[in-house]
Amino acid sequence: MKKWLQLNLNNIIVGSFLIPILLVAFVSISHVTTLYSLANPFSWAIYLSVAVEIAALAALAGISAKFGKFIYIPFGIVTLIQFVGNFFYSYSYININSQDFKDWVDMISGLLEPIGVDPTDVVAHRRILAFITGGLIPFISLTFAHMLIVYSSKIQTNEDNVEPVVLTEEELIEFSKKAGMMEAEQVEEKINPTPEDLVRLEEALKNLEEKSKIEEPVVTDETTKYFVDDEEVVVDGDTQSKIKRLSYTKNG
Repeated sequence: MKKWLQLNLNNIIVGSFLIPILLVAFVSISHVTTLYSLANPFSWAIYLSVAVEIAALAALAGISAKFGKFIYIPFGIVTLIQFVGNFFYSYSYININSQDFKDWVDMISGLLEPIGVDPTDVVAHRRILAFITGGLIPFISLTFAHMLIVYSSKIQTNEDNVEPVVLTEEELIEFSKKAGMMEAEQVEEKINPTPEDLVRLEEALKNLEEKSKIEEPVVTDETTKYFVDDEEVVVDGDTQSKIKRLSYTKNG
């Protein structure tokens, strides 16, 4: 699990930025649609609200890419539309006669009275609640979108700045030794012979050793022929092997 998290850390961070952006954008589109439907057919209101949301993200990307000061004009316009749309939807949705709203007024009155908001001023409390629950929505989406753009730029910069590692001859030798030791440890962990396998291996080594006792003759200027058990064997003068012989003849 830890290894998987390390390999997918960048994807997890990018996903954590994308999830609130997409969710908030969906809610914001619905809120702005209500605002545009006041002066447009409902189908047109949907098209306009989607266009405003996409335009806001595009303008933010242009600001992050430093397109110039002009990009702040469309960014400010679409952000204002999002703010008004979300603010209006929340304000119109609040039911001042509900118990939830009355509880909200009771809770927040102690904080708002010092700044001049009377507990009986229902409209003021309704506006404040609409601003908190609706007006701040576009700023949440744009903030996370900005963080995503900045993080993606840092990742790209880090990848571009990666320099190849140059090793000296001594470092290369040391690295090769460590790699060999690690490979040997892995092989040792994988090999786990049974006692039967060890016995068969020992017998095979004994048979191989017996077969390897035949000495290869070395050809020199002076050689000697021996006959061992009626077989002719040619041995040079420097060979120190001891051969049991019945008879021999010497050439040279």
